[in-house]
Formats: sequence, structure tokens, C-alpha cells
Amino acid sequence: MAEEEKFSQIPEVGPSELNDMLELLDKLKDPPGLMIYGPPGIGKTTIVKEFAKKMNYELRVKHLSRMDATDWSGIPKIDANQEYTEFLPISLFKKSEKKIVIFFDELNTALPQVLNAALDVLLEKKSDASNSELPKNTIIVAAGNLGKEDGTYVEEFSSAVKTRLIQVKLNNTGEEWMEWARKNNIHKDILKFMEEKNCKYLLDLSGFTENLDQIATPRGWERVSDFIKQLFGDNSISLEKTRECELLKILMTGTIGKKVTDIFWEFLTKRENSYKEKMVKYGEWLKKLGNAKRYYTENLADQLPEYLEELLSLLNEGLKENYKDIDKEVKEFAEKIKTKEIDIKKALKTFLPTIDIKDLKEYLEKNDKDAYKILIEEN
Repeated sequence: MAEEEKFSQIPEVGPSELNDMLELLDKLKDPPGLMIYGPPGIGKTTIVKEFAKKMNYELRVKHLSRMDATDWSGIPKIDANQEYTEFLPISLFKKSEKKIVIFFDELNTALPQVLNAALDVLLEKKSDASNSELPKNTIIVAAGNLGKEDGTYVEEFSSAVKTRLIQVKLNNTGEEWMEWARKNNIHKDILKFMEEKNCKYLLDLSGFTENLDQIATPRGWERVSDFIKQLFGDNSISLEKTRECELLKILMTGTIGKKVTDIFWEFLTKRENSYKEKMVKYGEWLKKLGNAKRYYTENLADQLPEYLEELLSLLNEGLKENYKDIDKEVKEFAEKIKTKEIDIKKALKTFLPTIDIKDLKEYLEKNDKDAYKILIEEN
């Protein structure tokens, strides 16, 4: 079968749809096994874990690619009167007072003997060992990789197995991940990066096919968020903190790969330079504002109307750029025109400003109706 046709007969679902499916299976007396396909790190395990935690069910996880056949056989039961060999079941089948959710991770990359044993449980909810039967209402979920699409070697299931499972392909869209990330307090610098890049680097699927040593995944970004918080707290990353940044860059490269780490660092550098430019611009604005306020008094209104024009222009710029303390400056200006300390009518008797003060008008209209009325009457 061509790679592009491999998953053409199964639906793609997002995290919220997958959660809805788990909730529906939870209502069935004997829910069938659910098989989720998706690249490593997309969130398959996280979704199942969060579901089990929310429902207060007992979650039992088996990473099948790390197991061999002996991990399934249990140990011989020792009894002098016993004629035949029996094996005690593995802990997967222990009794529980809670409802059980079983999660088989990396099912289609397991060794053939391990895969066959897991399929017995997935399809029949029991194994060959004695007393190894799960309650019928047990929810069993398996996860597997995509094969060529994510650069993994996978075992193909027979049609007999596939038709007894519910099969879906998980597609963790950027929009859904962002919603999850905000709820789970992912660091704000990662959120800003994802917003600017439209989540392009949330999951670097091309990295799998290029066989890169490390690849960006949603799981990796969650870990990176933890690193940033440990080094910078909830504050934005400061490139001036050289030691912390060097350590973060090493940790990021080891977690999401050099390719995406370099792109993230380019984003940080651009933001830092933009901030520095803004601070220089803010300093110049502050100096001009002080000069305009100092020269503009009632006594100078007739002689220097251009200072009023500059004052209006600077206040408008401050609002547009959201400069520090701009609220205070505009409120002070509003009080002065209401008390006639700044007499707009007198100052603009023969001079009307040709500048754009749209932001200033909108601010006063929303926050100070009296000042707004004075301003629009005279301008």
C-alpha cells in the first residue's frame, strides 16, 4: 500500500475529539480497544493520562518497545501438589477497586512476541496465564507510530486485528495545543513564538524524515517550558543573562534539536533588539514630552501654539506605543484642558493641528468624556 494511502480509511482527530471518544468508551459495558496513530511526542500519552486522572481511574502504562517476551510470562507458581506448570499473571492484571485504563505505548514498534501478547489483551482483555482476565469495562488504549511518515519501522497489523479495533490518527493542531498550553501555564515566550510562527515548529515532521538526531515535538516544548521557568521564572528570557542562556540553549538543543532551537533563538534576538530600539525611542519621546510640557503654559499659549501641536502628537504616540506612564500623562493633560490651564481655544485660535490624534481622541472618549468634548470642539 502506498504511504499516502495508508491512513486514508481512518479518521484524523484532534485532542478534544480524542477525549470525547474516551468519554464515550467509558459509558460502554465492554469498550473495544482504541488504537491511536501519531508521531512521537504529539501528545498521545498525555491525553490518556489526563483522562484517567480526571475520571479518577487507575492508569496502567506499558512501553512495549522496551519489553521482551519474558516480561509477559510472569513467574511459575510453586505448589508441591501441582501436576502441571502454571504461571502467576503479571501486575497488569491485578485487581483494583477503581476502574482500569490500560495504555500500550509504541504498540506497532514492539517485538513480534510482545506485540502478539499485547494484542491478546487489547482484543480479549486476558492472557494465557491463569487468573489473568481484566474486567469487561476496562478501557484499553494503544498508541503507535506512523512508519515512513515519522521515520519509524512499524509492524503492520492483519485485517483481522484492524477490524476489531477503533483506529484513529491524532493530529494535534496548533490551535488546540495553544489552548492546552495556556491552561497548563506553558511559558509565555514559547506561546509568543508559536503565535508569531503560527505553530509551524510545534511538531517538525520533516525532522523525522530527515532522520535528525533530535526533533521538535509538543512533548519537547513542554519540557523546554520547564527549563525556562527554572532559569528565568515567569519572566521573559533575557539574553543579557549569559550563563542562564548558554545553559538553556544546550538543554533546548538536546530536547527539540539544533534546527528549531536556532530559529527560536533568532526570534529571541529579534525581540531583544526590538525592545532596545523601543527603549531608545521611548527615551527620546520622554525628552520631547518634557520639553513640550515645560514650554506650554497659559502665558505662552498665544506665542507658541506649535508646542500644543507637539504635545498632542506626543500623547497620541505614547498611546499608540503603550509607553510607560502614558495613562498618567494623558490624565494630567485632560485635567489641564478642563481647568483651562492649557487653553486650547486660545492656543488654536489661528492655528489648527494637522496631525493625527486618533488614539488620543479614542482614549478620552472612553475615559474622560468632558475632556473629549473640549478636544473635538476645538479640533
